[in-house]
Amino acid sequence: MMLPNLDRIIALLVILFAENYSCAFSPSSRRLGRLLRPCTSNDEHFCLSAKVNPDQDREGSLAAATKALGKVPYGETSRKYRRTVFKHDDWVNHRQSNSKVFDNLQSMFFSGVVRQLRPQVGAVTGVAAAVMGWNIGVVHLAASNNIWLPILTLPTVPFTLSSPALGLLLVFRTNAAYTRWMAARDSWARMAAHSKNLVRMGSIFSSDQSAVKDLADASWLYCRTVMNKLSSPDEDEEEYKKEVEERYQDSSVGTRVIKSKDRVMAAWRQLSLQLHSLPASDPKALIETDKSIIILGECTSICEKIYSSPVPLVYTRHTARFLSLWALTLPCALYQQFAAVNQVWATLPASSILAFFLFGVDELAMQLEEPFSILPMKYFCQDILKSAEILTEIAEEQEQ
Repeated sequence: MMLPNLDRIIALLVILFAENYSCAFSPSSRRLGRLLRPCTSNDEHFCLSAKVNPDQDREGSLAAATKALGKVPYGETSRKYRRTVFKHDDWVNHRQSNSKVFDNLQSMFFSGVVRQLRPQVGAVTGVAAAVMGWNIGVVHLAASNNIWLPILTLPTVPFTLSSPALGLLLVFRTNAAYTRWMAARDSWARMAAHSKNLVRMGSIFSSDQSAVKDLADASWLYCRTVMNKLSSPDEDEEEYKKEVEERYQDSSVGTRVIKSKDRVMAAWRQLSLQLHSLPASDPKALIETDKSIIILGECTSICEKIYSSPVPLVYTRHTARFLSLWALTLPCALYQQFAAVNQVWATLPASSILAFFLFGVDELAMQLEEPFSILPMKYFCQDILKSAEILTEIAEEQEQ
């Protein structure tokens, strides 16, 4: 006998669940959390997973900060913990995370974004509770006393007609925010590449390794100064001064840049002076290498443009007003639909869940709109300095 369509779907889901998670609850292993079974050559998945400790949080990550602080940081506090730098093990864990359905749902209660959305979701939930209290309690009580009061309901047609417009507003805003993030990331990638290129070329056409080291320091100084301009003064100012003074403790260059009215311009000029002070037999090599300094300035201009110019405020505010009004009046429409099937209680959770997802999309765009406080700029600067030191060491070894 053929199963009904619904029963057939449920049976298929049960089979897929059993196939995917049968090993997760076996005595020999717990896939959700700790993989304790030893690796065998016939068990490639568990061998790969066992090499990565899923309980070891990435240094500087939001999960590591939560364990250290004893609470989930959210809002502005959480941004410095979102400067993600992935390595191989992180990619392995990242690819495996999509299969952990229950872990993903459980982590939702500890998400910084969820905590950030408490005012919006709380407001919509409060409206839903008020609508239910009025319609179920006040109206019925008044009717029992022969007093007529209107039921707070709305037709679903206005929401159906307006939801595509709301979706487009949210999508365009999210795309604009992600484009800004990607442009900032690309600019820093180019800055890192051309900073390393300056040291590479200088170490090739100049035999003065001391001057090449000074060029390497100037390349780092420029990028570090750009980072300082794009960072919060409360977070980076003192650390920037300390790092620059330590790097230039035997020179007045660092102090001069720190005290300059425009630190980025001062560091850019210092980089140009350091390049053209290299003793080189071929002046054309200096001219060609100077193009990297021009590109560094161009990338900095792109970063400054992103940092100083948000998505047009008229677009952001109209989207926020549209979304707020749409979400706050949604419980009235949901009440009518659920009342038709005698499931009035579902109005409250349905309103909360929809508000969470819709306001969540808007919050993601807000978080990405200013990308520099979530970009690992310090890691980029450290990588530039490390690469420059390696290049100078190689040049010194070849000279010897």
